[in-house]
Amino acid sequence: MKLRMIITINIRVRMNSSVNQEIYHHWKEILHQQGYRVTRPRQLVMEIILSSQTALTPQEIFEISLDAEQSLGIASVYRTIEMLEELALIQQVHKPGGCRAIWPALEGHKHYLVCEDCGRIEVIPGNEAIGDYINTVETHTGYQIEGHWLQLFGCCQKCLQRG
Repeated sequence: MKLRMIITINIRVRMNSSVNQEIYHHWKEILHQQGYRVTRPRQLVMEIILSSQTALTPQEIFEISLDAEQSLGIASVYRTIEMLEELALIQQVHKPGGCRAIWPALEGHKHYLVCEDCGRIEVIPGNEAIGDYINTVETHTGYQIEGHWLQLFGCCQKCLQRG
């Protein structure tokens, strides 16, 4: 219950940011272009995802929606997540403990830092040196590597300061 309140407050604050508003409008435009209707449940899922500083599981998205004027059904959450993933607007990330969660997809070569205490995610630039390693793996295995996904887990500065 406490987690839902904190995230709900963050939603109201962060959706006011111009970057999140820009992404939100871009996502809506892509849905229109691909022939999807932009229904209120879909809008709410997109708002929740874009407003969170942590990756959220479908269940967490559903629980946060319960505080909204029009709550969602869990099936609507899953269908919207599936649609957003098919459109490459979101991607799955691993949370500490092995649970998969949802985060806006990144453009370019970037990676994640995930706080194991609070779940906060920071985006960091990718390092091209990993390309050498990928080439070595291809040579030794015969695989044709199509991409990679790197997440680093640790404890953020805020959590370290709290002790």
